[in-house]
Amino acid sequence: MAWFLGALLMGAGCLVSCAAPPAQSQSNQTVLRLAANGQALQPIVIAADASDDTKAVAEELQKYLNQISGAEFEIKTGDGKSGIAVGTAKDFPALKLERMFDLADPTQREDYLLRSHAGGVLLLGATGLAVEHAVWDFLHRLGYRQFFPGKNWEIVPSTPDLKIAVDVKEHPDYYSRRIWFTYGTWPENTAEHQQWSARNRATQGITINSGHAYSLIIARNQKEFDAHPEYLSEVDGKRTAKFNIANPGLRKLVADWAISEFDKNPAMDSISLDPSDGGGWGQSEEEKKLGSISDRVVFLANTVAEAVNKKYPGKYVGIYAYNEHSPPPTIRVHPNVMVGVATGFYTSDIPLDQLIAGWKKQGATVGIREYYNFIAWTYDMPTKSRGSDLEYLKTTIPQFHRQGARFLSAESGDAWGVDGLGYYLASRLLWDTDEAGRADEIISDVFEKSFGPAQGPMREFYQQLSPTTNPLFSQNSLGKMYRALDAARRKAVDAATLARLNDLLLYTRYVDLYWQYQVTEEAERQAAFEALIRHSYRIRSTHMTHSLALYRDLPMRNKKMTVPADAVWNIPEPQNLWKSSEPYPQPELDAFLKTGIEKYDVVDIEPKTFSTDLVPATPLQLPTVKPGRFANMIRSTLDLYTCMSPANDKLTVGMNAGTIGHSSHAYLKLFPGGQPKAEQEDDDALAVATAAVPSGETQPEIILQSQHAGLHRLHIDVPGGASLTWQPGVPMTIAADLKANYRFVGSYSLYFYVPKGTKIVGGYSGGPGQLMDGSGKAIYTFDKNAAYFKVPVAAGQDGKLWKFNHCGGQHLLMTVPPYLARSGEELLLPREVVEADAPH
Repeated sequence: MAWFLGALLMGAGCLVSCAAPPAQSQSNQTVLRLAANGQALQPIVIAADASDDTKAVAEELQKYLNQISGAEFEIKTGDGKSGIAVGTAKDFPALKLERMFDLADPTQREDYLLRSHAGGVLLLGATGLAVEHAVWDFLHRLGYRQFFPGKNWEIVPSTPDLKIAVDVKEHPDYYSRRIWFTYGTWPENTAEHQQWSARNRATQGITINSGHAYSLIIARNQKEFDAHPEYLSEVDGKRTAKFNIANPGLRKLVADWAISEFDKNPAMDSISLDPSDGGGWGQSEEEKKLGSISDRVVFLANTVAEAVNKKYPGKYVGIYAYNEHSPPPTIRVHPNVMVGVATGFYTSDIPLDQLIAGWKKQGATVGIREYYNFIAWTYDMPTKSRGSDLEYLKTTIPQFHRQGARFLSAESGDAWGVDGLGYYLASRLLWDTDEAGRADEIISDVFEKSFGPAQGPMREFYQQLSPTTNPLFSQNSLGKMYRALDAARRKAVDAATLARLNDLLLYTRYVDLYWQYQVTEEAERQAAFEALIRHSYRIRSTHMTHSLALYRDLPMRNKKMTVPADAVWNIPEPQNLWKSSEPYPQPELDAFLKTGIEKYDVVDIEPKTFSTDLVPATPLQLPTVKPGRFANMIRSTLDLYTCMSPANDKLTVGMNAGTIGHSSHAYLKLFPGGQPKAEQEDDDALAVATAAVPSGETQPEIILQSQHAGLHRLHIDVPGGASLTWQPGVPMTIAADLKANYRFVGSYSLYFYVPKGTKIVGGYSGGPGQLMDGSGKAIYTFDKNAAYFKVPVAAGQDGKLWKFNHCGGQHLLMTVPPYLARSGEELLLPREVVEADAPH
């Protein structure tokens, strides 16, 4: 966040800074000319005793100013009163600006000042890290960019007449901003990732250690744990990797170990005491007396924080709010315990915003433990990751900050093909959350500088990657990706743009190969698997896919795939049979593009819009049909629409909540009006009736009553799975548009209505099954591959019920009312459709 100059107000020991009042308006900034006509007009100035880090970053500044301007900038020593002064405030005592930075406050370590004046410009930081930020921000303001790691994604403008006007003090909104990779990345990629992080201020002013730590502590103190097995929890007669925190000897051992770690490295900011992953908590009477699992974890963290701070004041203990210790504790949290609230893998029924509020209420300094890309969830495919969802990023990063989060650690992947735009946007927003208001400008800057005249097709390309703009990835999406790249290549005007397009072509080829791996029959899948691993490794220098994680994770999860002993991920070239670093020649890249376009047709469907004002379909006098069926199980969430009246004010359903994952209940909430979730939040205050079914129970009769007439929405939330029943003939309809949220286990057969005059039934198929027309004839067969479909309506088949028969996966509608039901009697349709087609 930019602060115009003024006093910085800080509360002692508080990690939330107060913004300083402005002291100088931007209109008073001095315009400083840096270069003109091939001549440098200002030297770069460092202190005579500048640190090696400052000297290095000054040389980087020199290098890029030379490239940008075409001039030769010199580096010399001086007092900072003139020239481009680079260093800490302490480096230049003549400027008398040391009091601007409070080095005793860890939240100000990354603060820096950029100020142009008649004699030069100041690039001053509180610390060496802040000086580095100042230099890269200065270059950013001159047009330099490092959008993704690597030379291809570095933008160095040509500006012979170079000038700047600036007067701003910068301070980060998040004090720790980490975008890190599951499994790390290849050693040869690490330096470029670190370089990107530095150039985009995606670093840590306060280093937060909060990873799973119990196993490490056991390993470091193995003799003690061997001698005292009672230090570990016991489950079914076996010791686990969880601590018996009720044992005072265990607490002392951990506190002593933590202090010894700070003895070895007093510069550390924090130490982690987060539990080992998974379950295994003991249930002895002594342990139960400590309270919940969260209470136990916090009790130990408090104990250690207290002990450490007696010897090392200001040090922190880091933990997650994760898994079984995600719910807020019932005890206070030590002010020097930092809690990273996980946005996934939490077992609590409590919504995320309430988890954050609950931990803060108990005194915790909170942060966010994010998942921008988790390899086992996404395998770097489009539309799967949060890192590819720009709407999610520009919403959640400011929101978490408003809720009090001051650090964010995002598990991610070296997968810049799908997530690069998101990572870059996140780096800007994590520094200054106000930039969310200009997120579209930031993204436009990426397109303009990276692709120039080819930015139009590349915007279409990236629309296929985001779950916001393309919630349903399919073969159609692959076809559009290849065609967008082809159109962009035709418009590209320079080699740098073509190099970036080639990177994204290699990513598209990866998506193609992973698609083939998914859909190939078992006998041929081994070959597809090998081709995928080989390609991902070969393109690793582009950072387009997280090839190290893929190589390590995919064989572990799919045991049917075989990796030969001499092709395992950690065997280097040239001994490894599957590894090759040979770049793809241009003719082979051209062939990838040509083949992709030929292989993947694009189905263009013009969607029709229908209202959400739903009414019973009974006025259509649809014929009685054999009732369809819902699948055996509902997963995640489901919205069903029903209709109620004063004479029929009760909705009766049954539920078997036998398999609902980590949650303790399945929830049902009835809302009047039927508005979708985006317009009507699913909270109990707005629901006219609610019910909760405990895990493992069956409730055959759940009565939900409403005093409202007309359309209602029944929202069901089952984290794992549950089955739902209701009496035949009760209006009960699910939405099946492209934003539909239904997830079924097992096949289903459901009807939909094709209005009179409809020429095409088009939509999306996410699995196998049949499409049956109004006569009951099967006219189209869906295979298991996700794809869009487009089927002509034969004469006499409009104005009738059609059917998705024995289908698996989602089947969604784009050209007819997107609503499904077991029969015409249970079907609700848009009012305008019923009024238009009903007999008069």
